[in-house]
This record gives sequence, C-alpha cells and structure tokens, in this order.
Amino acid sequence: MNEIPIDPDVISLLAEFGPPALVTAADLTAEEHRQGMRHAIEVFTRDADPIAVHHVADEFVRGRGGKIPVRVYSPETPTSVIVYMHGGAWIAGDIDTHDLVTRRLSRDTGAVVVSVDYRMLPEHPFPAPVDDAHDAVVWAGSLRPGLPLLVAGDSAGGTLAACVALRARDEDGPRIDAQVLVYPGIDDDLDTPSMLAFRDGPRISREDLRFFLHQYASHDATLGSPYALPGRATSLAGLPPAVVVIAGHDLLRSAEEDYARRLQDDGVAVTVQVDLELVHGWIEFAPRVPSADRAFTRLTDAVNDLIGRVTLPA
Repeated sequence: MNEIPIDPDVISLLAEFGPPALVTAADLTAEEHRQGMRHAIEVFTRDADPIAVHHVADEFVRGRGGKIPVRVYSPETPTSVIVYMHGGAWIAGDIDTHDLVTRRLSRDTGAVVVSVDYRMLPEHPFPAPVDDAHDAVVWAGSLRPGLPLLVAGDSAGGTLAACVALRARDEDGPRIDAQVLVYPGIDDDLDTPSMLAFRDGPRISREDLRFFLHQYASHDATLGSPYALPGRATSLAGLPPAVVVIAGHDLLRSAEEDYARRLQDDGVAVTVQVDLELVHGWIEFAPRVPSADRAFTRLTDAVNDLIGRVTLPA
C-alpha cells in the first residue's frame, strides 16, 4: 500500500526498545500500558531541547463527572485557544506524557493550549472520555472568547476531538472554529486496506487495535454512536474546517483518508497532511527523528493557516 519505506531513523529509534514483545495488548493491565507509554516517552524525548512557554499552570475544570485536570500553556499574545486531547488508546497517556507536544504547539502557533487529562478506560468507559473533552472545551471557550477556538488531539485524542466537534454541531454549541486531527481513530472497521497492509505493526498490530477498540466501543452506550467513533456520523456537513494528519505506515490510514474525503464531499474545508515515511505516533518522537520534526512543522504551519482563515461571529 505504501511504496515509500519507513524512515530508517524511525526504525533505529524503535529498535532501542529491543525485539518486539511476544505479549499482545490484551495481555497487559491498564497500569502496564500506562507505564509502557511513560517509558516510551522517556525514550522519545531523551536529550530533547526544552521548550519555554510564557506561562504554564495546572488547573481543574468542573465537569459533569467531577474535576478534570488540565494544563494551560499561555503565550504573551495569544492567537487562539486550542484544546488538546492526548493519545494512548483511551487507556494510557496524560498531560505529562504530551507536555513537549503541547509546549511546541503553543510556541509555534501562539495559541493558549489547554491539555486535558480526561478520564480513561477501563475505570471510566464511554462516554466519560468524551464528556470530559466536551466539558473542557466549554470551559476553554470562556478563557478568550474573542479568539478562535480549536479542538485537537492525536490518535485516541484525535478521535475525541472529532467527536466533540460533532457533538457541538448537533447540540448547538459550544462554538468550535476548527479541528486538528492527528492520525485519529475513525471507526472500528478492521478490514480496510491499511488494516490488512500494516496488520503487524511496527508500533501496534491489528490484534492490538482490535483489543483497544473492543475496550472502548463494544458496550451498549457506544453502539452506533458517532460521539464514540466519528466515522459513524451519517453526515459531516456543518462541521468546522479541519486539518487531518495521516501517517503513511498506519493501520488507521484508510479510514482517515475516507473521513477526509467525506468532510470535503460534505462541504467542509480540509487540509490533508500525509507523511508517507512515518508511522502512527510520530508526534511523540519528533524530538529525535528529523522527518517527524519536519512533519510537526508542517502541522503547525497548517494550524496557523487554519487560525488565519477563521472568521469569528460578529
């Protein structure tokens, strides 16, 4: 499916973890998944240059499920507000694992970035993660009401960002001006061309993804709900403009390409960024892989362009 091979720098970085483990995602506990992600981030960000932001504060948002921890990155002269949901298969990750990502996003776009520590599986099944993301967006919209408001996220966080945009459209608010979806999970179809082409990795296998999707989207509350997986929406008309970022060697690629086409067909302005030499999760190891670093720059350039095209209501 992809004639361009994986960047050798990516292969070298992933080789630092040693031979692929024989265990599958289903063999690990939630805490083992979380510890594994924390360890991966330590490797991916080793010796990374620090990124300064004018002001950083940890706060709490009052949500329908209780207090939601958020980290707010504020530049001196903000251009916008971006609410960011971290990746981690709805099981792992937090505002610390993605601190370098959100710092760079704030620095390179001039946005106030609100990083959301939403509730996760298995302790808090759907709709808890989406509820927290939605409630954080409502709160963030009050920070700088005169500035564009964007939702963003990577992987599972990209799924949440897309679902919050759908929910805001259907519930007449909050106003969301744009969405930034970095290799998001779109649906639970495990038989797409990319699912079959990249079924064995390199970072996540088709069977691993089957487990994560089963954990997230197989119980009654999620069945058929577009607020769990955005590909289930019957129409994408009326959604805010989007940046959709796709990794070339990614199980999710086919569904993401289809979602971007559907957005365009339904009249939504879409910028599609395809990084053919990269794999799922590249935003986390941008500090150590030059091609991922360049992809991050393309991403923030696209976000800046998106912010510049927002027309706020009078």
